[in-house]
Amino acid sequence: MNETEIRKFMKKITTLMYVSFALWVFIVVLQLFIGLATLVVGYGIATLCLMVYNLIGCIRYMKIINTFKHYSTKPEAAAAVSYFENSIGVCWLFMFINLVLGGIIGFVGNLYDLILAYYVRSKKMDLLMPSGVPGEIEVPNPRDYE
Repeated sequence: MNETEIRKFMKKITTLMYVSFALWVFIVVLQLFIGLATLVVGYGIATLCLMVYNLIGCIRYMKIINTFKHYSTKPEAAAAVSYFENSIGVCWLFMFINLVLGGIIGFVGNLYDLILAYYVRSKKMDLLMPSGVPGEIEVPNPRDYE
């Protein structure tokens, strides 16, 4: 992919990330209402703590989205691919935790994030292949560009 194609792909990815962000904001709002409604029982305190954790995650995720939005080079694309590849294990872990604890909406949110991570991972070769040299793969170290 050249810089224009990478820029288009990153725009598509950030659009999909905005959907994920909206889903997690919806989860945070639900957790707020459920936490306040069940505060007397004691379950509400745990729900409100999870809400704060998810809210912090949403804020961090928005910063990542704003960063990815401007990516257009192969090293930057490699950093984005690395981010998504590193998130796969965490997505699986929290999907399992949500499934066991009955957090169906959290499970759906993690499932969406997992599908997005695998989608980006499936485009890794196209993103990192040098333009004009088929078969040769250039994989820079994303930490060099942070």
